[in-house]
Order: sequence, then structure tokens, then C-alpha cells
Amino acid sequence: MKINVSLYNSQTNDLAIVIDLLRASTTISVALNTFKRIVPINDIDEAIKLKEKHNAILAGEIKSSDFDVSNSPVQISNYAGDTLILKTTNGTKVLENIKQRNSEVNILVGASINAKTVAQKALDIADNEIELVMAGRHQRFTIEDCIGAGIIINEMVNIAKEKNIYLELSESAKASKIISNNFNIIKQLINTSHSADKLRYLGFGEDIEICSLINKIDTVPIYKNNYIVSLD
Repeated sequence: MKINVSLYNSQTNDLAIVIDLLRASTTISVALNTFKRIVPINDIDEAIKLKEKHNAILAGEIKSSDFDVSNSPVQISNYAGDTLILKTTNGTKVLENIKQRNSEVNILVGASINAKTVAQKALDIADNEIELVMAGRHQRFTIEDCIGAGIIINEMVNIAKEKNIYLELSESAKASKIISNNFNIIKQLINTSHSADKLRYLGFGEDIEICSLINKIDTVPIYKNNYIVSLD
């Protein structure tokens, strides 16, 4: 099984895991505990229309009266319903780009909080390649997404050893794995990242703690038919 890590643009025709650690992929993973489905959207006007159509909760990073809640795993845990509409800066764009390039690609959403179960499902579903796609910020590298990818890869390696599955890690996958081996270093790098600094400035310091948790939930989000749902 080939394991690769890429930034923003996906190339696989097999299975992709989208990672936007601070905060979209963590928020999505948490939200599926209280919502049946999530609709990722990139156009604000369309998001508002969908909110009205589905009588849904609208979450996002834009300061507007049309949004019910921020893209926050802490805040979103206080909401529940059938449908959550989610508009973010980076993560939802990556999901949409992958489907537009190849609608047959299996797309999971991964974070540190559900790393082990995502790793297991990815190995179960993929035919010969798993690509971990770092959302980044405005198509630029972010250390927290690299760490998120590395945590998932470490789980894949452990599972592969138990099940005698051969993994072929690309250089980017090896680098992500190495940088994520030490929990204390992980915490330090996430806490001192530009994204974390911005979240603290905006008053979302609690989100950083949630997004740094490892293997705390078993939810595996899958994106298909324009919805994100929990994979059974």
C-alpha cells in the first residue's frame, strides 16, 4: 500500500484523507456525534440558501448574522440537528477540489482526534494508495496539518505491523511520521503554530486543546454525494 502526503492538491485516484487540523477536520469529526450529515460549501450565498432550504445550522469563519456558530469543535458540540452547513477557508475547498477532479475517489476526513479509526478504515477501503491531503492555509504549508498526517500515518504503521500489510511510504509521508513521533513535540508545535496564535487572538484557545487530542473519538467522516456522513 502506497502512503503519500500532499499539500492542498490531491493526485490519487484511490483514497484521500483530508486534514485541516485547526479546525475544520476536527470540527467535522466532532459534529457527526450530534448531526446526521454535514454539507461542506465554499460559496457564502449558496451556504445561506442551503441553510434556509434544510432549516439547518450554518457554521463558518465569517462574521455574519447568517452564521449560527463558528467553525469550532467546542461550540459545535452544543448544537444538534439533521444537517450542518459548513463554510471554511481551506478544508471545504480541498474536499470540493478532489471531487471535481475525480468523483470516484474515496474521501475521508481525518484529524488527530480520530486518527486510529481513520487509519484503520483507510487501510480497509483503499486498493493500493492512500493520500493524506494537508489543507494548509491559502494553499501554503501549515505545521499542524503535517502533524495530523503524521499521527494518522503512525497509526497506519502500527496496524500494518499487526496485520502484516506492506506499506510504501513516500518521503513526505516519512517526514510527517517522524515529526509526529513525540507527543510533547506535537503539543509544542501545534501550540506555537501561526494558526494557534490566531485562534487564541480570536478567543478560540479551547479549540486548540480539542484539536490536539489523539484517538478520543471513533467517528470516521466520509464525503460522498455532496454530504459528509459517518462511515459505518
